[in-house]
Amino acid sequence: MDPKRAAGRTRAPALAVDEPLGTETRLCVDIGATHVRVALADGSRIAQFVERRISELLAEDPGDIVIPVAHLIEKVLASPPASWGSALPPIGLGVADMVPEGGSLRIGLSAGIPAGTALRDRLSERFGTTVVVDNDASMAALGESIYGAGKRERVLALLSLGSNIGMGIVVDGRIYRGVHGAAGEIGTVPVRLDKSDHGRWKLVTAARRDQSRSRYPPGDYVWLEELYGGRALSNAWRASTTARRPHGPSTSIHVLQLAAAGDAVAQQLVTEAVGGWALAIATTCGTVDPGAVLIGGGIAEDIGPYLDPLCRLVDELVPGRAPRIEVANLASLAGLIGAAVAARHSTTAQGLPTPGGSVIRHGAQVSSAKSLNE
Repeated sequence: MDPKRAAGRTRAPALAVDEPLGTETRLCVDIGATHVRVALADGSRIAQFVERRISELLAEDPGDIVIPVAHLIEKVLASPPASWGSALPPIGLGVADMVPEGGSLRIGLSAGIPAGTALRDRLSERFGTTVVVDNDASMAALGESIYGAGKRERVLALLSLGSNIGMGIVVDGRIYRGVHGAAGEIGTVPVRLDKSDHGRWKLVTAARRDQSRSRYPPGDYVWLEELYGGRALSNAWRASTTARRPHGPSTSIHVLQLAAAGDAVAQQLVTEAVGGWALAIATTCGTVDPGAVLIGGGIAEDIGPYLDPLCRLVDELVPGRAPRIEVANLASLAGLIGAAVAARHSTTAQGLPTPGGSVIRHGAQVSSAKSLNE
């Protein structure tokens, strides 16, 4: 195995709640596809971490997740760092949506968060500070580029394998979003699915109905994440035999663990998924040509046995220019740490200069690579 490719993972060192927090500590929020995480972050250290499932938060306030998210923030703020004084610094927030520069959600979330700036503005008004919003995978890539496995990479991509598939891209110390905030939406790359595979089509159709999304690829095309995301793998494993009946959220099925334990159906699904993930990486290589692609998200915790086959397949698909591929080493904390970095290098809505000299107004932009590493 290439020594540059590490199947293991080094988790971010936890900062005990009763330890003193530094002056660079920021409040950070990560709203993913299935969980919400809130914490204080100081560099790569995390304190006062709380996590709840989105389904649990919606049970508290159906149709509007912003209120229970605010309650989680208030819980973390119960013991704020003394260095903050009376003023709350900017809050960093990653969210599973396309986010153009400025923090406006392009699509919105089914958990009661509409498109636009409602999420940013409501939390900003409630806590009296700037809320710096960006895509969750982009925040994770930013965290890894500063404190994780992406250090010293000029062009870095983080492939987030969770319930869905996302990607964050950092170029020269800045999150790259594209025109519509869709750069890195690798999970929505259309791939062709033979409609003769009635079982898979049935699963895709059912998942689309559950997700209530209005726009999908036409004809025989499906999104890559509809075949190879964690939710898709779980659903396919469940449907593999009538003896396996749904029990709890689909994300509770860890197909990679089942495959490693010898489950034949899971092994076939994972083999197919490795091909899909390799296609995602190869597509990224053909567009942004990253020096490294890090594997993050919930699936990354189980990908160790399959990392070498993934790397070999990428080598075959893009011979001579395959990137370094390894597991992101900040684990599920990467998005929080990246959100804290983004908040630290933002300013208030008045547009005061950042340490790197750029001006940032009520949105999620990061200052120069030099200032990020000072």
